[in-house]
Amino acid sequence: MKRNTWTILIFLSIISLFALFSGACQGAKNPVGETILWPPIEPFQSGYLKVSSIHEIYYELSGNPEGKPVFFLHGGPGGSSSPYMRRFCDPEKFLMVLSDQRGAGKSKPYGEIKENTTQNLVEDVERLRKHLKLEKIILFGGSWGYHAGYSLC
Repeated sequence: MKRNTWTILIFLSIISLFALFSGACQGAKNPVGETILWPPIEPFQSGYLKVSSIHEIYYELSGNPEGKPVFFLHGGPGGSSSPYMRRFCDPEKFLMVLSDQRGAGKSKPYGEIKENTTQNLVEDVERLRKHLKLEKIILFGGSWGYHAGYSLC
């Protein structure tokens, strides 16, 4: 596929995200227009998924088990997910999936760089999606993804 076609597809994907999330944050602004977060919540499930002979990634689920699945991608390399991330989306509407990249956060082994490439990390998202038996997911991130995503849930 030509580079221009990819650029157009990426642009359309970003526009689609805005359309998808319009109105999803009912009550997410205070009277002065500042963004407020949802109350803190705890995960209802957590665990490890073996993704290679070396690596196991940590993941946790919070929010609505039947809600729209949102996968959070933390900054990296070397960052980690945090309880703060669980506050970006309405827990009644979304299933929030937080995970730590290979070698980062609670994933094992910590700091390991063998078999730890961008392609491996992308494949891990797909492995986790399949492990959780989710058909479609929404990606949501900071330095890995699209910063404006933080205000879209």
